[in-house]
Amino acid sequence: MTKAATPSANQPGRGAPRDLEAEAFAAVAEAAERGHLLSTEQVAALLLRTGRVHGPALLFDAWFGKAIDVRTLAAHVGRVWSLAEYPDAALDRSAWREMFTLAGFTVDGQPAERPADPVELCRGSVPKRRTDWSWTTCRAVAEGYATGTGARRPPTGRLYRTTAPPCALLACNAGRGEDEYVLDTNGLAIVEVPLTHG
Repeated sequence: MTKAATPSANQPGRGAPRDLEAEAFAAVAEAAERGHLLSTEQVAALLLRTGRVHGPALLFDAWFGKAIDVRTLAAHVGRVWSLAEYPDAALDRSAWREMFTLAGFTVDGQPAERPADPVELCRGSVPKRRTDWSWTTCRAVAEGYATGTGARRPPTGRLYRTTAPPCALLACNAGRGEDEYVLDTNGLAIVEVPLTHG
C-alpha cells in the first residue's frame, strides 16, 4: 500500500502532522527488506497506528513480506479480523484463509484446540452477505445485527443459522462479548430462521 508523503514533524513549521499510518507501513516494509522479524508487541503498536480500516493490509504485508513469524500472526489475525469493519473488503478470502490456516485455531489470539464437535452458529446480515465469515454462538447478538446494529435498519436484515464442522472454524473472538467465530462458510448449508421479534 502506498501512502502519500506528508511533512515530517521534524521539519520547520508549526508542528506539521505525522502520518502514523504511513510510518507503520514503512516500518513493515523496512523489516521485510532487512529480513528482520517484528515482535508480537511491535506489530500490536503498528496496528494501533493503522486502525480498523488498514489493519488487515498491514498484517498481510507483514506476513507475506516475512516480517513476522507464525506465533505473531496467530496472536493478531483473529483480532484484526474482528476489529475490521468489513474484513473481506480489506483482503480477499484466499488471503484470509491462508493466514488463518497457517496461524492455526486461536481463541482471543491464543493457540487453542478446535471444538471436537460441530458448533451451531448464527449470523445477522443482509441477504447478500449471509455467507460472510463472522458468526456467533449467541442468537441475541446475531439478532441485534439483523435488526439494527450500526447503520442497518429493518427490514433488510435476516437471521441465518449453520452447523459448522470443526475444520471450518478459523478462530474464536470472545473478548468483545459477541462470542464471535470466524467461519469459512465455503460449502456450508446456511438457512434463514425467523427472528424472535420479526
